[in-house]
Amino acid sequence: MDQPPKPPIPYLLAYAFTLAARRADEELRPYGLSVRKFGLLVQLQLEPELTMSELARQLGVSRQSLHELVGELERAGHLSRLPGATGRTRRLVLSRSARRLIAHAEEPLTRMEADFLGDMDPSEVETLRTLLQRLLAHATDDETWLAGT
Repeated sequence: MDQPPKPPIPYLLAYAFTLAARRADEELRPYGLSVRKFGLLVQLQLEPELTMSELARQLGVSRQSLHELVGELERAGHLSRLPGATGRTRRLVLSRSARRLIAHAEEPLTRMEADFLGDMDPSEVETLRTLLQRLLAHATDDETWLAGT
């Protein structure tokens, strides 16, 4: 008997993202964050010299969407825009409140992650994390995804 076709990996990743993002957004809502805003703050913490274009590419959002996210975080006091290396560029700087917010929001996200991953054992979770980081490093041509692997 023929085996049913295996679901394509892009579909599996997209569906897993939809489910994970929905649950992460619920956990982050009390902090005034979404998973996108949290990701933006964490990415800036990891790579503070990113340009807006690089940040948009890494987050997988349009420049317009990034400007909206940055504006919301700036109005909340979590980001500042300062002059960049050239007169034409701006760089984003995390505030102290953003650093505290990241630290506080990590706990509910860790709990949500454990619940989301269910009965996967710790070695499976780390294998999944490593494979996703390798995938992202390859897809974005950015080896910073491999930090800590």
